[in-house]
Amino acid sequence: MLPTEAADKGLKLAGAAQLKVLIAVYRNMSAPAELDRIAALTGLSEGDALDALNYWIERGLILRQGETPAAQPSAQHAPLTGTETRKEEKNTVPPAEGSDERKSAGEPEPVAAPEKKHINKAIKPTTQQINRRCAEDPEIREYFLQIQKTLGRTIGYDSQAPLLLCVDYLGLPPPVVLMICEYAKMNGKNGFSYIYSVAEDWAHDGIDTVEAANARIAALETAASIWKTFAARIGSANPAPSKKQSEYLFKWSTDFGYGADELLLAYDEMADHTSSFSFAYMDKVLSNWYAEGLRTASQISQSRAEKADRRKSEAAAAAQTSSAAGKKDKPAGRAAVSYDIAAAENTAAQGAPVYERKKKKK
Repeated sequence: MLPTEAADKGLKLAGAAQLKVLIAVYRNMSAPAELDRIAALTGLSEGDALDALNYWIERGLILRQGETPAAQPSAQHAPLTGTETRKEEKNTVPPAEGSDERKSAGEPEPVAAPEKKHINKAIKPTTQQINRRCAEDPEIREYFLQIQKTLGRTIGYDSQAPLLLCVDYLGLPPPVVLMICEYAKMNGKNGFSYIYSVAEDWAHDGIDTVEAANARIAALETAASIWKTFAARIGSANPAPSKKQSEYLFKWSTDFGYGADELLLAYDEMADHTSSFSFAYMDKVLSNWYAEGLRTASQISQSRAEKADRRKSEAAAAAQTSSAAGKKDKPAGRAAVSYDIAAAENTAAQGAPVYERKKKKK
């Protein structure tokens, strides 16, 4: 049976990874808690398993080797001792501050935790840093709880880290990040890498208020609606555009004010000049139309028709000019033929030519 401190001290903020590790450790109390074994049992990476272990170490549920609880609780509530938490130093939780004291006591030097990856130039926060932020700022705790309710699932360290970066690194208010999560869930893209990517785009564009977030979501929904109509008309089977295509759609609908009808005309223009489906080519076409002041499909169609008529007129004029030049260069009268009829008739009137055999010399 798990100790009550697991619920009293850590259940509220514990994610899936922390709960998996705690169950794995207490499930194997008869054997040393080796990090690689815990990782294999829970399906976590060793780095994530180590972070989860640190979460419970900070709450006194697991002790490092050589450490003793400040006051011995009852056997039911006693945290695991160090002999149960590690067998080999290379796979154990590294000591926190005060490692010099442990080294002087003859304890082997632990291996440092795996290096944290960078997320878009921001250092991924550790479990300790996340817990510290939750402890010092109730709004962060409420922020995580609201996101859990919005997404309908618990969030562990792998989820909390990018969510905290959205606030502390990108500078977005928690309500704005919550709106991103709602929008992501509505579109079936509630992965935290996607949520962070959207948050980064919004931060770059200065979308840092609820009002601005509402306007951006409305624009994104308009772009999504345009794609749905456009894709159906061209026979595309893709249910949603790619990230790059979404950027183009957002530009065309928000900056240019174009809808599906204008996009279809640009698609036709593209198809007339290239065999591949290219949003970049369509962007050049639409940008040129916008620069020419063409704002509606009817204006664009009229402009295209006028240009087509102008090209036909120019082609006809060029053909006439070429024909006139050909007639001017052609010789007239007898000089224009390669034979002389009169000379041929005169030769025929004289009869057939007579050839005399050459006499042989005696």
